[in-house]
Amino acid sequence: MPQKYARYIPLISLTGDFVLLNLFFVAGFCLTHHVPDCFAPVYLLFYAYLNISWALLVIIFGAHHIDRNTRKKSILFAYIKIIVFFFFLFLMFFQVTPLSYFPRDDIGYLFIFYFAALLGWKFLLYYGFILYRKWGFNYRNVLIIGHSPRTRELQHYFETNRWHGYRFKGYVDEKKRPEDNIIGSWPELDQLITTHHIDEVYIALHRLPARVREEISQVLAEFPVRVRIVPDMGHFSFKSAELLHYGSTPVLQVHQGPLSHWYNRLLKRLFDVLLSLLVILLVLSWMTPLLYVLSLFGSRQGVFFRQDRTCIDGGVFSCIKYRSMHQNDEADLKQAKPNDSRVTSVGRFLRRFSLDELPQFINVLRGEMSVVGPRPHMLRHTDEYRKLVKRFMLRHTVKPGITGLAQVNGYRGPIINREDIRKRVQFDVHYIENWSFNMDVKIILLTLWVIVRGQAKAV
Repeated sequence: MPQKYARYIPLISLTGDFVLLNLFFVAGFCLTHHVPDCFAPVYLLFYAYLNISWALLVIIFGAHHIDRNTRKKSILFAYIKIIVFFFFLFLMFFQVTPLSYFPRDDIGYLFIFYFAALLGWKFLLYYGFILYRKWGFNYRNVLIIGHSPRTRELQHYFETNRWHGYRFKGYVDEKKRPEDNIIGSWPELDQLITTHHIDEVYIALHRLPARVREEISQVLAEFPVRVRIVPDMGHFSFKSAELLHYGSTPVLQVHQGPLSHWYNRLLKRLFDVLLSLLVILLVLSWMTPLLYVLSLFGSRQGVFFRQDRTCIDGGVFSCIKYRSMHQNDEADLKQAKPNDSRVTSVGRFLRRFSLDELPQFINVLRGEMSVVGPRPHMLRHTDEYRKLVKRFMLRHTVKPGITGLAQVNGYRGPIINREDIRKRVQFDVHYIENWSFNMDVKIILLTLWVIVRGQAKAV
């Protein structure tokens, strides 16, 4: 049987945390500052306060949940948040006590060195367990019940991420097929678990006939194995699913991505308001009068153009743009194309550098749009594309944007064929399901680069 010490990983990790904490904040102080008694009651109270604060922050930010599937990025971000809050709690103690501790100038260095040592310890532990598993220890033998495209992806994960310590033994399905790694049928499950010393069983319930589910559950109940379910959610996002309990009934709830959480929406909205105010005050305040003066020498058809577009939850809003076309009866029906006769000479310049989109920062300030998000379509096109592309309406679970992931990847301008809209929806769905504040910043920077160089598709 494999040697299993995974349950000790959180204990080892947290023990190292507290050893480093007390080395830097207790032993370091006692060794470098020759006070009469560094273990006087007021100091002991402070040391206890630091350890309790650290323990609470570790629990709050989930740093104590470390297992073989924990990623390096998760460790890094968790401890960045912990050290920031710990710093403020550290300072708060000195607001209520007259304790004489490290000089103020030294505290900054103290936290920098402590954080560096802490990260060094975490990654030393992380890679230490990787080597430990590569040497053949701390592994788990896994068996998958049900052969399907989804479970083949799981097999690929087990076989290509060996540092997690999983050893894939094969599938159990209706018939034995060695060429597909199906090592036995359902009646042989108990024998296979014993023969291959199985530790974890993954079940694709959608592959199991109702008649064998009860039999399989009874067999698994006879063994001390971990049982995990591999759901088939079709086109729904796995990343945003959450298991809820309605009484004794488990229900899998599908969220619409990170922006379904209020704190993410609040962060995005605050950024939208700040950026839109800056653009309106620093750019629109002088560009609008300039375009108005130019219009007096040209078409005299006004500066702004408004058009109904689809917004969040399938609603309708009036999208504001700088006018770039002559007034025409096809504005709400026909997209602009290369060398379109409806586009004015000034409008062609505005479109090439996306300057016609700038008034949409007013829509952003009003809460109808966001700086980054799926581009809003004309109402006619929304009705048309929703019938052509799967998951098209998922785009409308968030606010539309002035720019988006599809646009910075080259999908902007007129939609010529079905592939154009399909790729745009693919990028939009990826954005919704994987949103982060860093992604928004990256898209904005890429958009600025596109604007500076100009884009041929912007007609």
